[in-house]
This record gives sequence, structure tokens and C-alpha cells, in this order.
Amino acid sequence: MKKNKIPHILFVLAMMIFSGLNSNAQDKELLDSFCTHKTIWNPNNKLLAWYKSDAPGAAYTHVVRLAAEFLRDMPDEPGIGLPYYYLHQSISVANDNEKPYEGAGLHNPACVFAGLTESLAVNYSIFTGDDSYVALVKKALDHMLKNGSTPADWTWGNCPYASAKGGSITYEGTSKDGICGPGDGFHVLEPDKVAEMGVAYLQFYQMTEDKTYLDAALHCADALARNVRTGDNKQSPWPFRVNAQSPDRRGMLVEEYGSNVLPAIRLFDELACIQSRIHLNTERQESYKKARDIAWDWLYSWDGPMKTYVWKGYFEDVEYDHENRNRVQVQPMEVARYLILHPEYDKFYKENVSALIQWCKSVFGTQNSLGWNAQCEQLWCMAPMGSHTARYASVCAMWYALNGGERYKEEAYETFNWATYCTSKEGFVSVGPTWKSSWFSDGYSDYIKHFFDGMAAIPEWAPAGENHLLKSTSIVQKIKYSTNKISYSTFLPTSTEVLRLVSMPKQVSIDGKVIKRDDQLKNGEGWSWEKLSSGGVLRIKHQSGRDVEIASR
Repeated sequence: MKKNKIPHILFVLAMMIFSGLNSNAQDKELLDSFCTHKTIWNPNNKLLAWYKSDAPGAAYTHVVRLAAEFLRDMPDEPGIGLPYYYLHQSISVANDNEKPYEGAGLHNPACVFAGLTESLAVNYSIFTGDDSYVALVKKALDHMLKNGSTPADWTWGNCPYASAKGGSITYEGTSKDGICGPGDGFHVLEPDKVAEMGVAYLQFYQMTEDKTYLDAALHCADALARNVRTGDNKQSPWPFRVNAQSPDRRGMLVEEYGSNVLPAIRLFDELACIQSRIHLNTERQESYKKARDIAWDWLYSWDGPMKTYVWKGYFEDVEYDHENRNRVQVQPMEVARYLILHPEYDKFYKENVSALIQWCKSVFGTQNSLGWNAQCEQLWCMAPMGSHTARYASVCAMWYALNGGERYKEEAYETFNWATYCTSKEGFVSVGPTWKSSWFSDGYSDYIKHFFDGMAAIPEWAPAGENHLLKSTSIVQKIKYSTNKISYSTFLPTSTEVLRLVSMPKQVSIDGKVIKRDDQLKNGEGWSWEKLSSGGVLRIKHQSGRDVEIASR
């Protein structure tokens, strides 16, 4: 994997032109309410969260819990016997005792199920200790494997479909061809969603050690490695849309350019990290590394989106865009998140992360009109949305934690606060104030996980007076919160965890061995304590064991 050597001049110009995240808050035309809540403003006309507005961050856990429980308790669609999120991309309230919700639109199962894996299994179940969400995700992944995968002997064999006909229990792309209307096309899949599902399968394997999901992840990685190509300014390492049976079959259905190569990079990275644990053979290791390097080199090449800013191709329900006219917010924000987590891959990560954040603020931000400091989804759908605003907020929070700058913390706080308004007291997450239906990919799969990144970056926003594991660099397989101790297990022995606790622990042990306090975390194993106004933040670093126990007495 090569490192970036020269920051693009456009990035520097963007920072000069659009410098400063904070705008004049006094000039806002303040709204009394949006979605289902009355708005709450501080004396400086900054938006506060609708729940416990006097306790910064309290609403973040609250809306996550409401959303998670809404999805968990969702009834099956009458006559089908599956929850609505297996069948539709969105729902609206039907006001009908026989059918409480109305499903609509083409379905996007890969995006939904991959997001639910990270939001509910990897994050929320560990945050709460409630493993019912692991069972929920297992059922969804099993359904995808059985009803949404391509035949093994196809060019893109054993791969998940990104889209499906609304209401269908099987997923095979869509009947629309993308020429006369939106949709992928029948037997057409999206390689970036293959990668997203591959990451999800791999995450779930690490949680459960069930080889079914490892095999599924490897099938995705094999297809990506087998079909990678050299990219340029017209084609990316993988097409955005491709016929799964044969790339050359009905070639008009192929959309050549899609900038979302990061999920594939993440999948190859994680497989490389655990290759000795899963006994990955040399041939596979080499093919994955080659594909990863091709994708990374293109990302930073003069034809790649880190230089051209042609961030395009993510959503399943848009028409084909052969001229690359659209731009999306998802990819630049996720690349920024990746560079924050892995600054070692980019010598100029500070310039690049700052530029990516500011570009999204400038292009997709609502510019505080009507008091909305929010993010829109794409140029072809410029409506402020909760999930994309939460994503932007989480990246700002993470950038503040790594690089400092109070303006990023303030920006994260205000935009997270805005995003809370999209969740009703019943847990129905609207797309946004101008779009009252709920999209499963946006309101649940995507929206939930960003609050955990925000709280892990700024733990003072996690609930005071409670014990919670906020984040881990290794997948946490199981956790138990009890009165006097917390115990959990990680998939890898080398890991770092962040927790917010009621009080400083008396003792921390790894595989039964007591480790020492080391507030600088300079040694291989140790724990640090940061006191807050209530309780504090515990960070644990270990490399020789997987079973962690935190004793409070």
C-alpha cells in the first residue's frame, strides 16, 4: 500500500475559500419545530437536542435506543411473515389497524443488512449488553445468504445483490434497467455493496466464529480480487453497476465509474489483519493485497477522487449516470473517517481530512438556512437528512479527538443535535424534515452507528452514571455488565477499548493477569483513567489476551 506524497492544490484552495466551519448564528431564521419535535435553542441561537437539552449528549443514546427498539419490535408485513425491512426500502405510517405501515420503493437489502450488522450487532449490542440484536442481525444475514446471493458459477458468483423489487423476499436486482428509470437492472449488482456485505459478514464471523460468515466474506473478497481492473478518469477499479452473470452481457447495463472503493479496501485490510487467525493461504493473501493496492493507488492518482473530487455512485435508486454528473456525500466522509483511524497511510492526512470535511460542508451543507445546520445526501437529492448529518457530525467529532480544534467539536455537537430531531418519541426515524417517511438504510442501518463514533471520540457525551463500552479496535464478541464488574472478550488479543464508567476501576485484568495503570498507554498493555465531572473514561490496551475483566470493587 503506497502513501500519498503530494496534496492536491484544489484541497488547499478549498480550505482558503471555505475556511471556518462556524457561520453567523445570529442571522438564522429559527423554526419553532421540525419532524415531530419543538425546537430548542440556546441564547446564541445554536440548536440543542430535543431530549434533555441541558445535558449535552444525553439525547444521542436516547434516540439510538428508540430507533433500535423500534426496529427490533417491528411487526411482520401481513401475509408475508417478514419484517418490513426485509421487503422495502422505506415505510410510512398507514393509520390502518390491519396494516400499520405502508412499504414503498425498490429495496436495497445489502446496504440495509450491512449497516444493521455494524449499528446493532457490533455497536449497540455491546453498548447495552443485549444480545437479542445479534440474533436479529443473524436472521437478516442468513436471509441474504439464502435469498439474495448470485449463483456460484457466475463471474460475480456467491455475491449479494444491492437491490430488489419492492415486496419481494428474494433479491435479484430490479426489473428496471436504469435507462428509462431508476434502479440497477435485473441480475445487476453493485461491487461496492458486495464489499460492504463482505465487511459485514466478516464482522459477524468475528463476533460468532461461525465459519458460514467467514466463507461468505471470502466469496465477496474473491470476486472483488478476481474482477479488479486498472482505473482512470472514466472507469474505476470496479464498475458502479455490473451484470453479475457476465460483465459483457447486455453491456449497456454497466455503469463504469463509482468512487466507493473504500469498502473493498476495508475488507482486504481486515482480512490481512486476521489472516493468521483464519489460516488464509498465500495465494489469497497476494491476490487481496494486489487488489487493495490497485484500489488505493487509483484513489490517490491524478484520475482518482482524492484529486478530482468526482465522488459519485452509491445509491441504488438513481438513474444511470454515465457522464458522472452527480456527487454524493457518503464517500468523502467515509474516506475522512478512514484517514482519521489510519493517518499512517497518508503523509498529508491533516490537509486531506480538513479539505474533505470542508468540501462536504460547502457542497452538501444547508448553510444554516432556517436554522438548519445539516447535510444533504447528493446533488440529485438536495434535502437535509438525519443519517448524513449524523455521519458528518461523527467525522467532525473524530477529527476533533485526533487533531483538536474546538470548532469541530462545536460543529459535531450542533449537527448531532439536529439529527436527533429526525427520531420521534416512538422511534420512527424520518429521512428528514422535508421527507417524513422512514428509510431503513438511512434511519436505522446508517444513522445509529454514527452516534457511537461520536461518543467514542467525545466520551463526555456518553451517559453519565452508567457503564458502557463505547468502541474497540477489535470486534467484541460478548460482554456482561454486572454490579461489581464488566467482562468481555475480543476477537483479537491486540486491541484498544474505550469505556465510560461510573467510577475508576479497582483492577483490570487480561486473561486473568492483572495489568497496570499507565495513563500514557505507552507500553504494550495497560489502562488509563480520565476523570470527568461524573465518572470518567477508561482506556484499555492489550496484546496478549482476549478476555478482559474490569473490577469496580
